[in-house]
Amino acid sequence: MEEILDKIENKDIEYAGGSVVGVVLSTINALIIYISSLTINKKNYENVQDDIKKIIVEAKNLKRESKKAIDEDSAILKKLLSSYKKRKTNYEEYAQICMENVEFCLKVLRIAYNTLELSNKISKIGNKMLSSDFEICKYYSYASVKSAITNVEVNLKSLEDSKYKENVKKNCDTILEKSKKIINN
Repeated sequence: MEEILDKIENKDIEYAGGSVVGVVLSTINALIIYISSLTINKKNYENVQDDIKKIIVEAKNLKRESKKAIDEDSAILKKLLSSYKKRKTNYEEYAQICMENVEFCLKVLRIAYNTLELSNKISKIGNKMLSSDFEICKYYSYASVKSAITNVEVNLKSLEDSKYKENVKKNCDTILEKSKKIINN
């Protein structure tokens, strides 16, 4: 953990907000696995064992994707910062990298939303002794959804393709509305 925190603090490594979202999502999915492991093979939870096993598999996949996103964010940020300096002389390259960044942020948004859905699932069937952990998973997942949307919106500002921007914004709005329903459930 100390290594990751040091990288986030270090201005030369270029871990930023997207990397932090990856760290948060990795941690949430680890917590979902923890909750599941304290539910599996427990009395009073016999009827949800198959669902818990599926949740564990999904959480492990989301955790892996989240960890991968940490380094992907760093690589994209390096490209973005490099092209930003040349944006006036080579706008096309800059716009292309911004579009790549938007697509990456949408991928992180999908991971965040899937983690929120998974948090909601485990909150309904997981070991009730861990109810505060359910809520932690849901709130941090929701914050990750909002954070990913913020990253998308910032990167969209640099693009001129209004149709693309409109489609992306609609997609984000839809995910945000679905997320609000989950968090208020």
